[in-house]
Amino acid sequence: MKHYNFRRNIGALVALVAAVLTTPFSSADQKKDTGIDKAQIPKWSADDLAFFLHGSMSTEVVPEPVLRAFIQTYPDLFPRPDLANLGLIPDSDFGWPIGFSRKEVKHLGNLSAVGLNCAACHVAEIHSSKDAAPVRVLGVTSHFDAEAFFGAVIVATFRTTDPENMKRFASAYLAAIDPDVDESTRKLLTDEWERQKEKIAAEMKADPFGSKGVEPGALHDIAPGALVLDDEILEHEKDLAAFSRSILKLFHNMRAALHIPNQPPEKAPPSSGPGRNDAFGLLSAGLFNAPQPYAPVKYGLVWNVGKRHWVHWDGNTRSPLGRNLLASLGLGAPLHGKHGELDFAVVKRQTDLTETIQAPHYPSKIDEAAAKRGAAHYTANCVSCHGGTESDKRLYSVAEVGTDPLRAELFTKEQSTRFNKFLAELETAGYQPAKEEGLRSTGKYWAASLDGVWARSPYLHNGSVRTVQELLTPPAQRAKTFHRGSQDYEAAEMGYADAGVYVFDTSVRGNSNSGHDYGTALTADEKRDLLEYLKTL
Repeated sequence: MKHYNFRRNIGALVALVAAVLTTPFSSADQKKDTGIDKAQIPKWSADDLAFFLHGSMSTEVVPEPVLRAFIQTYPDLFPRPDLANLGLIPDSDFGWPIGFSRKEVKHLGNLSAVGLNCAACHVAEIHSSKDAAPVRVLGVTSHFDAEAFFGAVIVATFRTTDPENMKRFASAYLAAIDPDVDESTRKLLTDEWERQKEKIAAEMKADPFGSKGVEPGALHDIAPGALVLDDEILEHEKDLAAFSRSILKLFHNMRAALHIPNQPPEKAPPSSGPGRNDAFGLLSAGLFNAPQPYAPVKYGLVWNVGKRHWVHWDGNTRSPLGRNLLASLGLGAPLHGKHGELDFAVVKRQTDLTETIQAPHYPSKIDEAAAKRGAAHYTANCVSCHGGTESDKRLYSVAEVGTDPLRAELFTKEQSTRFNKFLAELETAGYQPAKEEGLRSTGKYWAASLDGVWARSPYLHNGSVRTVQELLTPPAQRAKTFHRGSQDYEAAEMGYADAGVYVFDTSVRGNSNSGHDYGTALTADEKRDLLEYLKTL
């Protein structure tokens, strides 16, 4: 029986990259229907794009055969094998969605594993009509529900502490290693499992979370052979109790790399939904053992970043590189004391690429006459906050803007000090801490430039307003709830359709859609003209 090579799924992509390694996009490339506006990335080569979509950030934390086995074993957690239900964009050439990377990981038994990179949260697909091809936008807030993905993975690890579930998992894992596995091998596994089931159950009961023998948060050394399962070793009466024990240790290593304890939580944390999370809050809890109230914001915009000195919705970060190092260490790159086990060069390359992404052009026809009329309304209602140079003059207090205060309140001076100290003491090959502190507490919100605003739905820092049309509606009249997850775009209102499985409830703490009442006094015709003008930015 031949062994399955997970790399063969990307053979076509590798061949393409080899052929055009560092060649800038040609006119022929411009004509390819990739759905990506190459004007967003005029200086990128084909290799740059491939790296942005699937390059590593050292976050590979879920072994491929494990994830495939989870998908097969727990369809309630993973209802779609391509993970599109999580807002991800499938990529059949790579074998996993856009924003997934892969490499072999030592502490995961040298299995090929997948992780996330910038593209998972910053590439979105927009469907404008049934007849038009989908448009892919780089640097935008994606539809990805990161918390749902990691939540499903972690719940699956805990479920598999049950011997019966481990049996089902082992069968799926066998098929994931070799999709061509035959029925005789499946029967061999079933027979061997039945013969050894008492020993398997005893071994699993003795250490259900695979945590014995290591300090909390530390990693086991797992020999690659301990995770092998095929017909040849089954025929030699493989010790399935030892295999199960190794799988539990593997699960421990996955959770430890994600800073997740080995005990399931008594109460599940609130769900942020598609395109949102509380990154700094999660990092504070995981890295510093300093949990704070839940304050999710939508994924930030990653275009024209090179023009900004400070980034994020509250202008709290001057170092995108430092922010991405934190992201890598929070999403699966192991941390041993002050030493981060990551490839600094790839994190820097991802960061450098994101700083050159340009705002996307509106992909459909614009009513030029209406847009010309709307320019005056833009000048009267928007420019004073969103125009001018990218300086701290763009920071506005909660009292001035009136939007939900939670994020601005929670990223305190104490929090910024924690993160600055962490980055100053971080040790990883190639990394030199910045001479100036990279994070600060502003207690305010940033008025971003409105380039590409048509693609930024939902609106406000917490994603609490579905469309620009609704943002131009008095706050008291805005929808109290709406659905998230749809990729269908409503051009007339400038935002995603009110559809999807996630219900956004603005009454939840941190989710308020109050404030930002600028332009709400315009007439319906004036608002329409303003929307047309905004499409030109």
